[in-house]
Amino acid sequence: MHKGVALITGGASGMGFGVAERLCRDGWAVVVVDLNEQQGAKAIETLGRNSAHFIRANVTDYREQASAFEEAVKVYGRLDFVFANAGIIGKADFYDHADQLLPKPPSLAVQDICLTGVIYTSHLALNYMRRNSPGGGVIVMTASAASLYATPDLPIYTSSKHGVLGLMRSMSVKLEKEGIRVNCILPGAIKTSLFSDDKWSQFGQDDFTPLEEIVEATMQLLNDKTATGKAIEISKGEVFDRQQPPFCNSTMERIMTGASY
Repeated sequence: MHKGVALITGGASGMGFGVAERLCRDGWAVVVVDLNEQQGAKAIETLGRNSAHFIRANVTDYREQASAFEEAVKVYGRLDFVFANAGIIGKADFYDHADQLLPKPPSLAVQDICLTGVIYTSHLALNYMRRNSPGGGVIVMTASAASLYATPDLPIYTSSKHGVLGLMRSMSVKLEKEGIRVNCILPGAIKTSLFSDDKWSQFGQDDFTPLEEIVEATMQLLNDKTATGKAIEISKGEVFDRQQPPFCNSTMERIMTGASY
């Protein structure tokens, strides 16, 4: 009997795999959703077939994600925890000099994965968690320190991660009464496969946050039954609870919290 059932996007490597390992050790069943079949197969061999199941899916394709959720529930019966973690980092071509009078549109691949994919994951998660008996569950999104700060070289990544933070804060208020807790983590620099070794060499070795700290922060959000609407920034041994800025006045508070659209 498993402690619970988790689904992790981008779960075959990096932070997703780190959380998957921890969950399996703690007695959870884990569904690893990833685009990379080779890494997915390797992940399942490490996690153990009695505890983990791999599903290949592209998070930017809603039908593929929906099929992954449906398969996960067919295998394990329910979903208690969804880690909306899949993401990429890309400078893209936003600042490139146009070689023609009408510039070509910039690539939105980073936005599609880092924001649209998370929106799809979160939407599916809340609807599948509503099927639980009793209802409820936990959603944790991978945002970024770039959700809070300007990152001049990564404008599309930064705007996407700002969007993830806004998504989490909005959802957490709406879903708390349904027993669905929604939070996000905001990691600093983590040395994962998102960048090549050449890119990572631009950072000082003391700048990296250990993967274990990200896993621990995620598990705390999962296990703390009072945690909802939290944005937890993690940077090299330090953890910060980044709360929403105060409303500028009572009018803005009324508009933002009381309106029904």
